[in-house]
Amino acid sequence: MKPLCPYCHASAVYEVSDDTSHHHTVSLLSPAMLVSLGVSLCKSLKLHPAIGAVAGIALAVVIEMRQPTNALPMRVNRKYRCSHCDHVFTDFN
Repeated sequence: MKPLCPYCHASAVYEVSDDTSHHHTVSLLSPAMLVSLGVSLCKSLKLHPAIGAVAGIALAVVIEMRQPTNALPMRVNRKYRCSHCDHVFTDFN
């Protein structure tokens, strides 16, 4: 059920998603991409590809450990924009 706008009480609201840039960053820093980048970098520097693979895995582990985990979120914060008055508000579900 969509919420009502708290400003004008209109029911014409739609959900706003702002996590698209986060999704692209996560896909670029995936472990497979980092390993293949390390291997190709070591090949171009005339080093053994296993060194690049280990470095890519180590970097992927460090990045994974630094990211916050959202395993059990207590509340889901959804942002909505009112089509009538153009205000953005957050609904806590």
